Amino acid sequence: MTAKENTAYSTLAQNFNLLVDEPLKKYTSFKIGGPADLLALPKDKQELKKLLKKASELNIPVTLFGGGTNLLITDKGIRCLVVITRQLKSEIRITQTDFHEKTIYVEAGERLSKVCQAAITHSLSGLEFAAGIPGTIGGAIMMNAGTESGEMSGIVKSIEVLNKKTLATETIEKKDLDFSYRQLNLAGIITAATLTLRKETLEKIEKTFKQNLSQKNATQPVSFASAGCFFKNPTSGKSAGELIEKAGLKGVRINDAMISQTHANFIVNINNATCKDILLLKQHVQEIVFNKYHIKLKTEVRVEGE
Repeated sequence: MTAKENTAYSTLAQNFNLLVDEPLKKYTSFKIGGPADLLALPKDKQELKKLLKKASELNIPVTLFGGGTNLLITDKGIRCLVVITRQLKSEIRITQTDFHEKTIYVEAGERLSKVCQAAITHSLSGLEFAAGIPGTIGGAIMMNAGTESGEMSGIVKSIEVLNKKTLATETIEKKDLDFSYRQLNLAGIITAATLTLRKETLEKIEKTFKQNLSQKNATQPVSFASAGCFFKNPTSGKSAGELIEKAGLKGVRINDAMISQTHANFIVNINNATCKDILLLKQHVQEIVFNKYHIKLKTEVRVEGE
C-alpha cells in the first residue's frame, strides 16, 4: 500500500470508527478467511450512504456482503473496505393488499429466519420453503435462495436498491428484476424488499414449515460449518449431490475440508480448514465428476479476496 493509500484508509477508519485488519472468519458461516483492511457494519441506510460516499471520494474499493452464509473468503483476506449489511434492520411492516394477500416490508439485514417467523405469526404463506435457510433477506434475494418447493423470486414484489455510483435509492419492481437459478443479476445494493404473501390457516403453515425444517435437519450437515450447497445443480439430470455421491466422494477430505457424509453437495469445515483446503477439494470434486459423467459442476458459493 502506498503512503497516499495508507492515509486514505486511516482517514476513513477514523471518520467511521472502523475495524482494522479484522479477521473475516468471524463473519462467515464457513468460519474461514483472512483479514479485511477495513471492516464496517453500518447500523442504518444513512450511515451506509455516508460511508460509501467517503470511500468513493478516497478511491477506496468496497466489497459488500450480508449474513456471510454463502461465502468463502480467501486466506489472505480482502484488500479493501468490507461492508457487512447485517445490521440494516427496522421494524418488519405488514400491509394488507387485498383479502387474500398481504405484503411484508423488511430491510436487507434482517435474518430470513425472523421474517419466516413473522409470516407464521400473521398466518401468511409463501415462505415455508425457506425453513432453516440461514442468512439475511438481502443475501437470500441476491442468491435467489430456495429449495424444490420455492425460491425468493416467487415472493419478491419489489426491492429498494442503492446505486453504487450516484448513491440514489430506487425501487425496482419484480417485472424488471433479472432472476435466474440461484442468482439475481443486479448492479446496485439491496437495502430493503417488499414480499407478497397470501393468507392461509396457521395450522397448515406451521405443519409445512416444520416438515421442511425437519427434512433439512435430517438431510443436511447443520452441525458443521459450511456455506450451504457448494455446487449448482446441472440444468437437467441428476443433482450435484447425487453426482458427487455416485462418484464415491462422500467423506473425502483434504486436511479439515471434507465432503459431508450427510449430503454430498456440502463441503464442511470440520475443525480449522483453510480456503486453500476448500478450493483444492472443490477442484478434486469437479475433476472426478467431469471424468465420470462429462458434467462440469459450477460453484454456487461466492469466493472473495486475493
